[in-house]
Amino acid sequence: MDTCSKIVIKVAGGLACKNKDGKESLAMMEIADSVRKQFSPIDFQIIDYDDIDSSLADLDFFNDLARSIQRKINSQNVRGLILVYGTDTMEILAYFLHRCIINHNKQIILTGSTRETENFDFDGRANLCNSIKQILNKDASLYCNGVSINFAGKIHSPSYFRKEHTFSIDPFSSGKSGIIGMMHGDNIDWRKVLKRPLLIPLPNKLESIPIICAYPGASSYLLDVFLNRNFKAVIVIGYGSGNVSEDLYHSIKKAIECGIRVILVTKCQFGGVSPEYGGIGGNQSLIDIGVIMANDLNAYQAMVVASLVIGNSMSKNGANIESYFNNEITMN
Repeated sequence: MDTCSKIVIKVAGGLACKNKDGKESLAMMEIADSVRKQFSPIDFQIIDYDDIDSSLADLDFFNDLARSIQRKINSQNVRGLILVYGTDTMEILAYFLHRCIINHNKQIILTGSTRETENFDFDGRANLCNSIKQILNKDASLYCNGVSINFAGKIHSPSYFRKEHTFSIDPFSSGKSGIIGMMHGDNIDWRKVLKRPLLIPLPNKLESIPIICAYPGASSYLLDVFLNRNFKAVIVIGYGSGNVSEDLYHSIKKAIECGIRVILVTKCQFGGVSPEYGGIGGNQSLIDIGVIMANDLNAYQAMVVASLVIGNSMSKNGANIESYFNNEITMN
């Protein structure tokens, strides 16, 4: 038996804990306890952490949860950790943990359910069992460095993981990048190895970073609401490879002159932002006034990185923070 024999199951919300009426359900804790018997003699620790609706989670919740996960994963007798969580903000939490948790070559897996525990087609038990099988898989650490998601028989990387359907039992996709692996009974058909983006230390306080979207008719005063409210950065979702209207360009320029960091992403799912277009509002003109290009990150991911980076005061210390806004610049 591996000396790191304990698997921690932390239940932190979603339909696994509440039904659609918001009423609490203890069934997921009971299911986790029954799963323990299926995988005997593996030792499990089952923790009822929270029963939050994931759409209500805020940065304080993320911060506290990350610290509790880090403490558990630091323990020498913990083999891996499974976090049961809601699907609405699973992609954001997974990416947040992926960028700040030191996993010590151990598996940290997010999973959950799209059906209530009382439903005949409840998927939470299968997802939980598959997550345990992933932790026990001898090759898992070769393919999953950091955090991963095991859902509906598929294993995803947080870097390309998206919720793309509101109620499907398999609501997530990894787009053109593809999944890391596919469950095959008790085994896993591994597909690819993805390196982990640069780690960012978890700060004492996470900065709140607003997100705005370019749209036809966006005012030159659009960012003014943030100027006197002590926001240190804002995410702007542009068109195409990172373009905005002339009015929004002037709003962005004013915000930068007032000391706000502006980070640019695209509304497109693939391709990212890059300096290709000149002219007022073109991505090159935005770079020229100090806008940070978030490369292949989406808006939520850029928000996570900005919150971590600014919370660590990296932008004040002269660090090249642009390198953190990239899923392709990875750890060695």
